Amino acid sequence: MTDQQGEVDECDVLILGGSFTGIELVRRLRRDRVGRALRIRVVDRQREHLYIPLGHELLCERLPFGVEAGTVLASARYVDELGPELAWIQAEVTGFDPSTRTLTRAEGRPIRARFVVFCLGSEVRPPASLPGGERLLAYKSAAEFERAHDVLRREGSVLIVGGGITGVEIAGELAHATRLKVTMIHAGSRLLPGLCERAGLEALAGLRAQGVEVLLDTRLLEFGESSATIRGPAGERRLAADLGFWAGGLQPPPVIASLGLARDRGGWLIVDPQLQCGEGIFAGGDLARIYERPDAPEPWPTMQRAIEGIFAASTIATNILALVRGKPLRRHRLWSDFPHGVSMGARSLVVFGPIVVGAARLNIWFRRFLMRQYMRRYRGRHRASSPTS
Repeated sequence: MTDQQGEVDECDVLILGGSFTGIELVRRLRRDRVGRALRIRVVDRQREHLYIPLGHELLCERLPFGVEAGTVLASARYVDELGPELAWIQAEVTGFDPSTRTLTRAEGRPIRARFVVFCLGSEVRPPASLPGGERLLAYKSAAEFERAHDVLRREGSVLIVGGGITGVEIAGELAHATRLKVTMIHAGSRLLPGLCERAGLEALAGLRAQGVEVLLDTRLLEFGESSATIRGPAGERRLAADLGFWAGGLQPPPVIASLGLARDRGGWLIVDPQLQCGEGIFAGGDLARIYERPDAPEPWPTMQRAIEGIFAASTIATNILALVRGKPLRRHRLWSDFPHGVSMGARSLVVFGPIVVGAARLNIWFRRFLMRQYMRRYRGRHRASSPTS
């Protein structure tokens, strides 16, 4: 639908980002009688999404890659098959007017909505101030995955920057599945700083047992074409590095700086406990930080994990439907922790609070089971007729 000038498309719910949070939000709204009557538009730069929690296994070809293989979700097809009141729009978000809830995009007419939901996720990239940072690889988006997959066929040495879950998993997978010499550097004094101390010690032992050189209390100063400059306890030195992966932290998508919405000092969108960041405007997943009140000094704890985005989708769907019905909004439930599976090649850990269990076969099987359940959750009427490119 357009306005009288024919310049603006209109809908009831505009969802910006169609990965874990966005696709679950569509599913939740469609399960409700009132929600099924809403005109929904999903805007995303890509039409398919790989299963990010097992991206390290996909990258090293331990798992087959593609929609038919059940490791890539045909997100756009799922939405488009739900009915004429839903549509997937492949586009780049360029701007937003909070006062009218109107989105501008790189191509096509602006879109105005009764409710707007931001779930654009996060980006895996180093600070812009890091010399050579643009050479470091990631594999979260489709374009990043293709770039990383193409260069992994070479031999040589690879540097992993960051010792959190992502860094530990890709380091272990590369050591297990490729001929690359793997070195990991981590600025902290132990690996897996977001988990218990024992988990960090077990991860360190597991990586070293697979031949990974792990350098703690060490920072990357510069990443060149075939070497890296690092600084550790012994001072500054250079080491060979034909490839490099950044696992040193997430950054907000640059576009959110132009949305006209409140952000915290880290650049993330500020939302209240109902996941609102404006009248009729919501945000969830990696992009959002929950503050109990506007003057609160610190946000709620966040896991920045796919499961947390799915939980957020449930709250946002409930609150959109509450507004439609004229009912009170629901507070989001705080999830400060959740069982973590950490797979690192031949080794694997299950971590929940202080409990650490080394059960490689069980953990790998269970995480793949979760992937299959996730894909089945959004299975449309038809299976893919061609593999993902």
